[in-house]
Amino acid sequence: MKILHTSDWHLGQHFMGRTRQAEHKALIEWLLFQVQEHQIELIILAGDVFDTGAPPSYARELFNELVISLNQLTCQLIVVAGNHDSVSMLNESKNLLACLDVNVIAKTLPESLSEHILPVKNKHGQLEAIVCAVPFIRPKDLVSSKSNQSETDKKRDLLNQIQSFYFDIYEEALNLAKKTNQDQEWLDQQDDGKRDDKNIEIQKSLFDLDVPIIGTGHLTTLGAKTSESVRDIYIGTLEAVPAQAFPPFDYLALGHIHRAQVVAGNDCQRYSGSPICLSFDELNRDKSMVLLDTQNMLNLGKFKPQLLPVPNFQAMKTIRGEIKDVLQELKELVTQLSAADDGKSVWLEVKVFTDAYLSDVQKHIQEVIQGSLIDLLRVTRQVKTQVVDHSNQAKETLSELSVEEVFDRCLAASTLGKLDQTESEETVSTEITELKSIFTQCVSSMQESVIKDEEELAVSPPKHDNTLPNKQGTEVVGGADA
Repeated sequence: MKILHTSDWHLGQHFMGRTRQAEHKALIEWLLFQVQEHQIELIILAGDVFDTGAPPSYARELFNELVISLNQLTCQLIVVAGNHDSVSMLNESKNLLACLDVNVIAKTLPESLSEHILPVKNKHGQLEAIVCAVPFIRPKDLVSSKSNQSETDKKRDLLNQIQSFYFDIYEEALNLAKKTNQDQEWLDQQDDGKRDDKNIEIQKSLFDLDVPIIGTGHLTTLGAKTSESVRDIYIGTLEAVPAQAFPPFDYLALGHIHRAQVVAGNDCQRYSGSPICLSFDELNRDKSMVLLDTQNMLNLGKFKPQLLPVPNFQAMKTIRGEIKDVLQELKELVTQLSAADDGKSVWLEVKVFTDAYLSDVQKHIQEVIQGSLIDLLRVTRQVKTQVVDHSNQAKETLSELSVEEVFDRCLAASTLGKLDQTESEETVSTEITELKSIFTQCVSSMQESVIKDEEELAVSPPKHDNTLPNKQGTEVVGGADA
């Protein structure tokens, strides 16, 4: 069975005043083609289906058309809510969508864990996977407010509850898998004289001895690389969840972070990323969806995720540099677009590097692009001394640099980093060395403080026993040391 993991569609989004309707329509058409091409039988949409809690009618219409088309292609859909999605809006059509092989999980339900356990069968009726569908977690669904609690205690309690919730669901899924195996063994042990061979054969086809368990989540994990379009979300006061807090799912389908990436070096814990660019700083990142095949579980004992590259449905570009270089590059772009003659527009962002205030910079840019297919969305000015490496700036964000690299680049961009004509090279070098030494001491001191805080916030085992049998009969232990 083929399973597709995707997230963060943000249907109905307006990008700097521009609608994404045409892009999302093209995305859905592309997706339906992939379903047929790869014979996909299940799509997991890990949150942020819509951009707002009250999306425009065309966005709902696009989603409804997708549901109908997937049903006609015998492809199931599992939707978990993200932080942008409205629980009430998703729930209003939940029962109706269930009739079209769509499971919607909009809210965390600790009192009804079975709602989060979704057995998935292939088109032949065989159980192929169990999905532990967890949406964006709201603290009020898991913890009650306590008086006189410190921030550290609140974080610890919330993290424990999140971990406990995930392990409870995982345990339920294991029990379901175990029952499946027991039913299979019972069928195998039936006396030949007492069984209806045809009926037994039908029953056997419903079971699989190695059923993968797939988890979902819509949150930030520690170390995840974000982009400009990602809204910082906190579960209460908790800004990120460590990878150790999740049970050993065969695959963990995550949403919220718009850059496709693995978590903690684990190829089977992934953010699929958004399928279209939601900010200009995502332009140099490939967009994709993750394709899984349960046949890998039988052959390799684990999933082997495959990335399906998503094409670019709307040309976007950032031009950066000094004003004369920007204008020259704009002229070249206008010429290229005229030669292409395909009628496709380009959404443009311009970053001008200058120490002087230029009141007429936008006027000069508009004069160059007038009558072209360039749609200017944003113009910003950046002080020259703050610019260290223009080429790297297009590819890096602050979260991708170490503390030391940030300090070195700031130092290099400062007046001290450039040799002052009035001071000797030796004097400046000594000052830089002293500054680096002080900085190293500060970082070391802060790291010691962070380690101490992390030890206090370490994930303690939840109240019930988190030692769970896995599918091979060995033990799986939850907690910070797992």
